[in-house]
Amino acid sequence: MQSVDELIVSRYGKELLRTLTSELFPSGKQICVFRRNAISPFSKGLLTQSITAAGIKPEEAYKIAFDLEADLIKKDILRISKKKLFEEVFSTIKNKYSPHLAGLYKLASRIDELDRPVIIYLAGASGTGKSVMSTFLAGRLGINKITGTDTIREIMRLVFKRDLLPSLHNSSSKAGVGMPKTIDKNARLISGFCLQAQQVSVGVKAVVDRAVKERTSMIIEGVHLLPYMQQTLQEGTKRAYHIPITLSLMNDKHHKDRFFERGKGNELRKKEPYLRSFENIRSIHEYCISESENNEIEVVDNEDFDETTNTLMQLIINTLQEQVKSTLTSKS
Repeated sequence: MQSVDELIVSRYGKELLRTLTSELFPSGKQICVFRRNAISPFSKGLLTQSITAAGIKPEEAYKIAFDLEADLIKKDILRISKKKLFEEVFSTIKNKYSPHLAGLYKLASRIDELDRPVIIYLAGASGTGKSVMSTFLAGRLGINKITGTDTIREIMRLVFKRDLLPSLHNSSSKAGVGMPKTIDKNARLISGFCLQAQQVSVGVKAVVDRAVKERTSMIIEGVHLLPYMQQTLQEGTKRAYHIPITLSLMNDKHHKDRFFERGKGNELRKKEPYLRSFENIRSIHEYCISESENNEIEVVDNEDFDETTNTLMQLIINTLQEQVKSTLTSKS
């Protein structure tokens, strides 16, 4: 396997490598971080990412990483263990901010070392930003597995044909098709949506059960999560740390604009089907919010990306901290 340096030289030449090295390491020194037999270069970007998981603003987190790198180079410490690096950052956050934030950083940095997996659920109607937020959160928290309920539904559709489970074969915004016409249009939509979500929750349970068995943390996102999220609230933390969240977009104009943006960036997800079903999407949106509030599931308005990501990170880590403490208390 080639190193990064070797790949750069083979593809672009030694001159580019020298230029990059002089820009990235102006002192000519590079810090290496080791853990057991693995060694990797010190990365301000990765360290910044782990610090922001505690709820610290990105620019402040980057300054901590920048100052720490400069201090290590000044002391001529070019080889440091991951444990020692963590202790340095933990101490800095504790002294500069608070023991509480330092504790959150500790928890966010060691999700893979917890006694049970962390399962984060991001529910919400189409267009509320679930996929984007899931990818972002996975990067921040070091979670490698993301699954969408649309994918689960597609797999289930291959197993259960339309004549067996017709509701499974419609999009969520057309879930009212085939429901009794004795009830009004909106009631048919919500009834069909609830039926579809209940069916998909069987697949969600299978995915979660597998993750728990393998002790793998993961994020599940999708419009069909409400029934299973309600179930996790009853289950508690016996098998995993469950963190259910619903994303919303309270401004309907901004919600519609998201589909225009989606259409520009992805030819496979054209805006027209969503815009034609926008009224139904908003009805499902309102239902998801109402049901989440009734079940005391946190609802986060995804109006601004930076604000939402900070809110979600703090919510996830604070909730996780409470669950971990509760588990430790019940054991003692």
